[in-house]
Amino acid sequence: MLGRPTYLSMSKGLEILQGFNSFRHLKHVHAYILRLGLCHDNYLLNMILRYSFDFSDTNYTRLVFLQIKQPNIFLRNTMIRGLVSNDCFDDTVEFYSLMRSEGFLHNNFTFPFVLKACARLLDLQLGVKIHTLVVKAGFDYDVFVKTSLVCLYAKCGFLEDAHKVFGDIPEKNVVSWTAIISGFIGVG
Repeated sequence: MLGRPTYLSMSKGLEILQGFNSFRHLKHVHAYILRLGLCHDNYLLNMILRYSFDFSDTNYTRLVFLQIKQPNIFLRNTMIRGLVSNDCFDDTVEFYSLMRSEGFLHNNFTFPFVLKACARLLDLQLGVKIHTLVVKAGFDYDVFVKTSLVCLYAKCGFLEDAHKVFGDIPEKNVVSWTAIISGFIGVG
């Protein structure tokens, strides 16, 4: 769980994060949060991580994350999502592997971004391993996870597998339809 934000963290967080327009400002806000003693507030830390990624500074974001004493799954997912959003696909896979080796379990928000990294790296072998984990963890009926699997298989040139996964999606949406159509268009 992200950790219930306290009234102080929410009010201070909203107060200091308004009007936010530069990376330099972000660093000042982060320092202010540390001075207030709110360095363990997962809600505020998640906001700092997200905004840091928005400014595309993955090094600073990693430093912030490494200073977090007990990062939870939401903070870890923010890192994975941010790394993927900044095209750091190898780093995403490495971070995910480290997360698993430290005993942290994934959730349905983890898989789509890790699968996207696998697809962008054309790493079908890891993608298939993650597909196995998806099934074992019971997320094989999550439309977002399934759509990510469709993208993985299509991007790696395995259209039959992509079509099979697509056929297993219980409630297809615009994104899942777009994924399968794009997959077929991509191979010409």
